[in-house]
Amino acid sequence: MNTGMIPSRYAKALYEYAGEKSATERVYGEMQRLAGSFAAEPALRRALDNPVLTPEQKSGLVYNAAGGDPSDELKRFVELVLSHKRMQLLHRMALDYMALYRRAHNISTGELQTAVAVDETTEQRLKEWIVSRTHGTVELRTLVRPDILGGFIFEMNSMRLDASVATQLREIREQFIDRNKRIV
Repeated sequence: MNTGMIPSRYAKALYEYAGEKSATERVYGEMQRLAGSFAAEPALRRALDNPVLTPEQKSGLVYNAAGGDPSDELKRFVELVLSHKRMQLLHRMALDYMALYRRAHNISTGELQTAVAVDETTEQRLKEWIVSRTHGTVELRTLVRPDILGGFIFEMNSMRLDASVATQLREIREQFIDRNKRIV
């Protein structure tokens, strides 16, 4: 089984179906919550793979993970996935749907990691800068990671800018070790 093509085909079918029903945005929100639930709770995947649970119980788990009040499009999609016994691929389907939606609506995703929380104005200025460069919208997630000591790490799409103090100290340490190896 090709676990790369199957989820993308299901996601594309859901995107097209939701588009016909003018519900792509609502389904996008549900897929975001579903993907977040899979990331936050690894037991969800195991529960959906459990053969003891009935299809109704599995669909109930998915509906709760997607926010609790599922759209008709999500209900029909989950029924389809259950009937074809593809529940183990549901997380990937959600991620693929989100990628399709973002591509179609020119949405860039970014993540800013800092040692201390950034204020609202700094976050807003960064979003504005990204929008000016991409000519679309941006979904920016901020994380506080004290282990980077200072500075920031910014990731957007496939780009990564690491200006953290921890990385700079590690590079200085490696340079110091390299220079001292040559002396001995």
